[in-house]
This record gives sequence, structure tokens and C-alpha cells, in this order.
Amino acid sequence: MTHTDSDGENARSFLDNLRRGDLSALLVHARIEIGATSGDIGGWQAVVVVRAPEPFAEALSRLPDHDRKRIAEAALSKRNFDGHAATDIVVKATNDTVTGSATLLPELLLQRETMIAVATGRQQIQEVDDFYGARQARLVDGCAAVGINYQNPHTSLWDWYSFWKAQRMESYADRRNYVRTLFAEPVASAVGRVHNPSPVGERETTGWTRVDRSLGKAKLQFQTASAEEEWQAIGLLCREILISLGQSVYDPQLHGDTDEAGTRIGSSDARRQLFAWLHFQMSGGDNKEVRAHIKASIDLAVHLQHRRTATRQLAALCLEATSSAVSVVAIIAARTS
Repeated sequence: MTHTDSDGENARSFLDNLRRGDLSALLVHARIEIGATSGDIGGWQAVVVVRAPEPFAEALSRLPDHDRKRIAEAALSKRNFDGHAATDIVVKATNDTVTGSATLLPELLLQRETMIAVATGRQQIQEVDDFYGARQARLVDGCAAVGINYQNPHTSLWDWYSFWKAQRMESYADRRNYVRTLFAEPVASAVGRVHNPSPVGERETTGWTRVDRSLGKAKLQFQTASAEEEWQAIGLLCREILISLGQSVYDPQLHGDTDEAGTRIGSSDARRQLFAWLHFQMSGGDNKEVRAHIKASIDLAVHLQHRRTATRQLAALCLEATSSAVSVVAIIAARTS
């Protein structure tokens, strides 16, 4: 077996040219090794080994045969091989660790292929339903946190079974088409995040549903924004995030209904709500640096939202400042580990 970095780069380039960004993205964390073995009818047969961490390895293993063949072709696209071309890949799991939103793409593909497998008689529901349910919970939370529109209503494979029976999806083709349509948008969004990552680093979700959902939406919108009004809209989203954040932690009976100057704190006054909560939670001289940090994050986010000239840079700064404020508040409120 031989391995070169160019084999993986060539394979991804080949797949990108075919507009198969989904397969290309699956190889981002993979290593490709190419070798040969004696064929069944004489001569030599090319062998393409793809080594990848989980859950990428499992997703690669579960791909349809035609997709696995396409990866093999991509891996050999720049190689001169005197023998039979590979028509499949050999997938080996590595001990590398990939976590966070980077795993959403392989998890989405695994969920899609599991639904297709049980609907076409290739797997028994009782053998994989618990794995499906656990993965579904991760996908619902993970996709919401990064703004991927995941609308799979089937919380279990038995629910999926009842659905295709009720809808009279008699043919395997009808069931496959339904599942592929259901997953087309979230898979495309997950692929886009691999090739065009957000400028804001991924953080743990807070568990405040509106905050997480809105922050994910802002990150997704940043990826597609290209004009001044679209940059400005990100600032408006950040404002809504901070309002939701303030409403999540602020209690006027506990934290007071006026600020230090005696100004009444309104229901959408995120800055004063968060400051009142912060002074209650982190009071005293020992915590003045913590208060200064979070106040600076909030002030920067609020200031950038009101800048009249919107640019990509300002939108990125506003998104980072807002995300930082959310993370700091979540840590103090013990919403993250």
C-alpha cells in the first residue's frame, strides 16, 4: 500500500468537479492508501483503502455501492495503474477523534441510509432502532445549534414504518425518494459548513432553545450573505439573540427592575437585563474582571448592531461578540460543562 497526501487531494478535487461535494466532504478527515492484489481471473486488481475516524468511517461503509465506486474512481483518477480498476473501497476506522458539528454530515448520511435500509428490507428495525433514536436526538440538537434545517419528523424507525404504510408507499423507489428528499437540504447545509466554515468557532449549546436556534440561524445566514442589507440583517439577528439571552436569565423580582441609575429595565432591554443579572451573580471586587469582560462583549455586540455601514467584517465581529457573550453567560449560569 502507498499513501500520499496528493491522493486524498486529487480524490476530493475529482469529486468536487463532479459536483459531489457530499463525498468530497466525507474525505476531509480521511487518508487514502492505494495498492494492488492479484485478481480472481488473473492480472492485478487495484485496491483503495480509506482510513477515517468515526463516525466518518461508518458513514463511508454505509454509502450506496455507486457512491463507493465513485470514491474509488476519484482516488485512482491521477494514477497510472496497469491492471483492473477498483470498483469499491475498503474502509478502515482510525483512532483519531472528531467531535462537534464536524460530525453532523456523517451522522445525517447514516440516518438517511438507515431509514432507506429498513424501508427496503436490508435491515430489521429492531436491530438498529436504538441507534437511530440516539442519533436522532443528537441531530435535532446539533443541527439546531448551527442553523441546519433538519425536519425529520420520524423519532423512531417504527414511526417511519407506520408512516410509509399509512402513505401507501408500496415501492422501494417511493420510500428511497421520500428519504432522499427529506435529507437533501440538511445534507447540503452540512456539506457547505465543511467547505465554507463559519468564522465563529463552535461552542457548546446552552440548552436555551431560542438562543441556540437564533445563534445557529445567524451563523448560517452569515455563510450566504453577500450584500450590505444581508450583513445588516445579521446584526438584527444578534440583537434578538441577546434579548432572548437576557430573558432567559433575568428575573425582575430577584435581580431588580431598575438599573444602578434608577432607569426601569424593559422587557426587551437586553443590556440592562444582563447587567442586572451579572451584578447579582458575580458581585464583589473579586469578580470585577469577569463583569468587565462580559460587559465588553455585550457592549461591542450592541454597538455593532447599530453601525450604519454594514460589511462582512463588521458582521463577523458582531457574530463573534454575541457568541462570546452567550458562552460567558452560559458558563456563569452553569449551562455548559
